[in-house]
This record gives sequence, structure tokens and C-alpha cells, in this order.
Amino acid sequence: MQRKAMWPMALKVIVAPLVALVLVAASCGASLAEEKATAAPSGPLTLNQAIDMALDYSPTLAQTREDLQKAHQTLWQAKTGYLPKLDTAYNWQRTQNPSVIDTPLGSFVTSSENTYVWTTSLTQPLFTGFRITSGYKMADLGVDMARLDVELNILDLVVSVKQAYILYLTAQKNHEVAVQAVTQLQSHLQTARDFNEVGILPINDVLKVEVELSSAQQEEVKTANYVALSLASLNTLLGLPVDGQLEVEDILPYKPLKLDYDDARNQARANRPELKSIKLGIEQANWNVTKAKSEYYPQVSVKGSYDMTSDEAGLGDSPYYDQSNWTVAAGASLNVFQWGATAAEVNKARADVRRAEMALKGLRDQVDLQVKEAYLYLKESEKNIQTSQVAVKQAEENYRITMERYREQLTTNTELLDAQTLLTKAQNNYFNSLGVFNTAKAQLLRAMGAGLDPEKLAKRAADKSASVTP
Repeated sequence: MQRKAMWPMALKVIVAPLVALVLVAASCGASLAEEKATAAPSGPLTLNQAIDMALDYSPTLAQTREDLQKAHQTLWQAKTGYLPKLDTAYNWQRTQNPSVIDTPLGSFVTSSENTYVWTTSLTQPLFTGFRITSGYKMADLGVDMARLDVELNILDLVVSVKQAYILYLTAQKNHEVAVQAVTQLQSHLQTARDFNEVGILPINDVLKVEVELSSAQQEEVKTANYVALSLASLNTLLGLPVDGQLEVEDILPYKPLKLDYDDARNQARANRPELKSIKLGIEQANWNVTKAKSEYYPQVSVKGSYDMTSDEAGLGDSPYYDQSNWTVAAGASLNVFQWGATAAEVNKARADVRRAEMALKGLRDQVDLQVKEAYLYLKESEKNIQTSQVAVKQAEENYRITMERYREQLTTNTELLDAQTLLTKAQNNYFNSLGVFNTAKAQLLRAMGAGLDPEKLAKRAADKSASVTP
């Protein structure tokens, strides 16, 4: 009889995407990790501590914060549209033939071969057809959207840390089960050898136990590797050395989540950063329509300028020019006909509005589906905990009875091996069901736009995001 591999497919499904995420994060933040090493805690690491460490370290989150800073700068840039613009220019002109006026009294030179002009002007827009206002509103909404991107990145990072934390704990439990199986089979092998020496048990039964022990030892090595891999994944998310040792608090014991589907769906519709962001996108698209319509209106501005003119580079007194002169002018311009270019731009902007509205509808449906899937997965894993817990008790009692009967030679060697296999499988199923339940709970909270205390989320999203002006 050959024992089945004890490592469940469910955990392998979790390992693959998590390892991929970790490798991407490591490649993006390798240089940063060298510059700033995160200190490991002295005692057992709690889940909240792990989340804080990951949020402090994450290079991906730092990149998103830089996008928020860019949005602040875009807002400041849009704000300057309301303010007057100051320009200055210095020009030199060389003329081959200066101007000459012929009079009865003779010829007079009225200009110089060299002309130097220094001009300073101040321009203030008075009306731009709401172009400046719409640009400012779009930039302001862009800041809010960038902040929601930070929140989204935080929630994604939180659920990744929870999955890595739970995976590490589950791997440890599976390794403990594998070690226990080796210990039980070693004891079984010693008993079988003793029975064989006194002629009670044939040698082929001893060989069967040795084969099972070899398989169990291989499984122990395999689960130990999974422990090391899951620890490396967790360390990478936390900014710790990939091969560092880490003790974590056990959070696997079952703690129910009292929540029905309707409440979960309503919270998701209210809290998901993606939905909030696309709503802001619709508002931004409407302001873009206003901006496109600005070409239908006249552009009104006032400009004042001050000129200094001379035939000397130092702008001193000149016999040919007045040294200084100022002007104030107001003007209005209007594009009367552009072959429908403005109308086309407005129609394009309106199409963007309709597209964003359809995207919101599709995303809302997608959110409802994600919540439904996560909720059903949670309930399924919750039921599996109850059944697997009962199975462990039954398997333990079955193994105990079978062992006693085997020692009294009231049952066969094969039945004892089967009992040991069932016990190991039941224990693995129980710990895996706990891991799957806790992972499902984290995924449901993420689908609801939760997973981190709202006040803490707002504080984390606001960190280092204050507007920086030039």
C-alpha cells in the first residue's frame, strides 16, 4: 500500500499566485531593501504588526504615493491658471541702413544701427469659457482618485500579508503533522520488528512499515520546504531578509464572521475604492465636456507691458528712442469657424462620460459577483471546519483502538497502517480547513472594501500625501 501525498492542492493553489506576487515585489524593491532593512520583532509577530511592517516597507505602495504627489502637483499647476502671468524678454536688433529723413535743412538719422529692447509684461485672463475652472476641477478630482488608488493598494497589500501569514501558519501545522506521522511509524516499525523477531509477524509486514516510514520521512522534508518557502514569502512582504527566522502568533483557531450576504454586498458598494474612483472619473469626464465647450466662448484677457528701448546694451539714454514706455491693452478672441473641430471634441468628451457610466455599471455587477463568490467560499470553508474537526476525533480514537488491538495481535499490520494514514489525513484536512477559512475571511473583507480599520486606512492613505507646492 502506498500513502497519498499529504500536502493539499488547496494550499498549492494559494502558494502559486502568492509566490509570483512576492517575486514581483522583490524585483521592484531590491535596491530599496538594501538601503532600508526592517527590524524583526523580538517576540511572536502578531498579524497587526505584520500588516504595519508591510505597509511601512512596501515599494509598490511607495510608488503609488508618488503618483499621489504627482496629482498634487498637477492640481497646483491647474490652480496657476487663475493667476496673472509675468513675462520678460530682452532683444537686440542690428540694422544695416538706419532710417533717414530728408528735410530742407538736411538729412537726419532717426534710428540707430543697434536697437536694444527690454520688455516686461503682465497678462491676466478674465474669461476663458470655463476652461481654467474645468481644468482645476479635473485636477482636484485627480487628487481624490490618486488617494483612492493608495487605499486600493493598501487593501491589496493587507490581504496579501494575511494570506502569507495564514499560509505560513498552515504550513507549520502540516509539518507538525508530518513529524508526528514519522514518530508514530517509527514506533510502529519497532513494534513490528519485535514481533518479527519472536515469529509473530512475517518479514513482509515489517517491510511495509519501512516503506510507509520512508514515504512519511519524504513528506516531512517536503512540508519543511513549504514552511521555508511560505516564511520567505512572508519575510519578503515585510521587508525582512528572505532567509530570516520569524515566530508568529497563531491565529488559525476558528473565529466566526457574523455577516450575511446583503450586508456584505451593501458594504462593498459603499466602501470599494474602485467604485468610488470610477464615480469620480465620471465627474471628471463631465468637467472635460465643459472644458471642450470653452472654445465656443470668447477668450478675454488684459495685458500690461513696460518697455525700455535704447541704442546701448545698458539701456541708457538714447538720442533716437524714448527710454521707457508702458501700455495696457484688453482683448477678446473667438474661434468663429473650425470646420466642426470643437463640436467633435465635445462629442468625444461626451462619449467618455457614457463610457465611464457603463464601466461603473459593469464594475458594480462585478463587485456583487466577487462578494457572492467570497461569501459562499467562506460558508463552505466554515462547514468544512466542523466536519474535519469531528473527523480528527474519530481518526484519533480509531488509531488508538487499532494500535491497542495490534499490540495484542487482534488486528493486522495493514489495518494499523490504514488507521495511521487516516489520522494524518484528517489532521491535515482540519488544519487546511482552518487556513482556507481564514483566507476566505480575508478575501471576503477585501471584496467588501474592508480588511483594515477605517480610521487606520484613512490615516495610512493620508500619510505623506500633503500638497507640496513649488
